Amino acid sequence: NQRRDAWGGPLENRARFALSVYAAIREAVGPGFPVSIKLNSADFQTGGFSEDDSVRVMRWLQDAGIDLVEISGGTYEAPAMTGARSTREREGYFLDFVARARQSLDVPLCITGGFRTREGMEAALAEGAAMVGLARTLCVQPGFPADVLAGRDPESLVRRLSTGSKALDAMVALDVTWYEGQLARMAAGDEPDPELGAWSSLLGTVGRAGLQAFKMRRAR
Repeated sequence: NQRRDAWGGPLENRARFALSVYAAIREAVGPGFPVSIKLNSADFQTGGFSEDDSVRVMRWLQDAGIDLVEISGGTYEAPAMTGARSTREREGYFLDFVARARQSLDVPLCITGGFRTREGMEAALAEGAAMVGLARTLCVQPGFPADVLAGRDPESLVRRLSTGSKALDAMVALDVTWYEGQLARMAAGDEPDPELGAWSSLLGTVGRAGLQAFKMRRAR
């Protein structure tokens, strides 16, 4: 955020948008309706949003009356899930941050990112998270939470895919569009296809988006 008006610069200004949106929502829905926000722990950019910043903003949101904060992190250009191997291979990318934030916050925290097993999710709850969020797992196994709650230990079908070309994978955001394709299948009334190959996914993405599939997914 490089703005130089009331919405940029000091953290208080940069947080104003989220706080203003929350205030408007709360006014519209009243005090008895639960409202949550998804907030980065950090964006991993030099001079960007830091973990210290995140804790301060969460404290302001807590004081304003927010009911739940969901913790995420990174950006499309620096996603947390493609960082160090030790981060990718463990469950709960942001567990350390949640434990730290829990020391100074009372608002319930939801942690999202990397959960693939019942054991990993139960560990996150034991370490202070109030809720665990799932995303990619639900794209291929919408019944996964029901299995976990029933006491079963379902095997995650989430996997890393590649066309064999890192440049092409990045160009079409394969690690995202493969899951978009699964959502499109379910929207059409079909079952997810966990065995869908990388090239089939790429062709499906091009079929849905045309040449736009090869353009950067952010505004310049």
